[in-house]
Amino acid sequence: MPNKFDFGLGPEQESRAARLHKESIVVDLLSQHAGSNIFTHYPGELQAEFASRMMRVANAMDRFAEAVYWPYEMSKTGKSHLIQDWYRESGLTCGTFGIEVQDGRDPFANLWEAKAMRYADLPWLRYVTSASEIRRAKCSGETAFYAHCQPLSPAPRDLRLWDLAYQKGLRSFMLTYNQMDIIGVGCTERVDAGLSSFGLEVVKHCNAIGMIVDVSHCGHLTTMDACRYSTKPVNANHTAARSVHRHARGKSNEALKAIAATGGVIGVVAVPAFLTDADEPSVEHMLDHIDYISGLVGWRHVAIGTDWPLQAPEALQRELLAPSNRALGFREEDRLDVTRRLAGFDDCRDLPNITRGLVHRGYTDEQIKGILGENALRVFEEVCG
Repeated sequence: MPNKFDFGLGPEQESRAARLHKESIVVDLLSQHAGSNIFTHYPGELQAEFASRMMRVANAMDRFAEAVYWPYEMSKTGKSHLIQDWYRESGLTCGTFGIEVQDGRDPFANLWEAKAMRYADLPWLRYVTSASEIRRAKCSGETAFYAHCQPLSPAPRDLRLWDLAYQKGLRSFMLTYNQMDIIGVGCTERVDAGLSSFGLEVVKHCNAIGMIVDVSHCGHLTTMDACRYSTKPVNANHTAARSVHRHARGKSNEALKAIAATGGVIGVVAVPAFLTDADEPSVEHMLDHIDYISGLVGWRHVAIGTDWPLQAPEALQRELLAPSNRALGFREEDRLDVTRRLAGFDDCRDLPNITRGLVHRGYTDEQIKGILGENALRVFEEVCG
């Protein structure tokens, strides 16, 4: 692995960690592909091809979509299977991709959906909609992905569009993204009013069709309403514990307990600003949140949802994403640096560091396998089948 974080493990502990990571179903509930580092690992001629491709795309966000999926394009065209190799090295069993709930009139959402579907036939990749498919992917050595929606644009007021997205493969829907919309209130909004009447309908509809309700970017009252009214487990698939580090993207003890009471899981992020104010953030800070949440609600309700780092060259991220943070509801006090990473979690190949850290902190084999993937898979199976 590229960055074997120094936990001070002995040979027996290292052997145990390697065995556990190899045996485990590893689920990243909000994966952002392989990471920005991958672009520097291609040979010079392919890096030049990538630069030329970026120059031909005028629209800024189109360029970002092109960048994210360029490593998959290299695999599809047979020019390089580096991204497949990185996923294999990471031990990832199942990550996520995006499908929006929308009426087909959003060109950016259409672009992302078309990109994702273009690579659905890669022989090493499997798009999944059930727990059994994830287990089969583990057995066959494929990398699985399921569809999750983060509504960057306000969701529509037509429940039939959730059915359409479900038919396309969507199995997890986050109710709000930071700000207020017709469903409810996000975590960085000025006020908090919980779910709207339509938001309650969305929760009930997701329950009925077999779609996971997610509250990661939701405000406190919206989170509590979702847990109160959902008849199925509710997830916060990429968040943190606010009691460990006070940040709008973290969840209070009350919210964490409410999520666990539904049978859902809390996926812990690898986003430095959400975890700590430390000058040198590391994977240890991520593990601090795992420890805290495990102690508060039990390890069976803890999972991984890294959300980081993003798969685009850092210069492109600074150019395109940093200016859009405000429009997405992030404020100055949220301190989101799009290119800052945890020491010990530079890209997907560092997923084994989480396993090694859990070994270091004294978790049992059963607990480690649960946190790495079995807990998330339990929810997926209960809600989606």
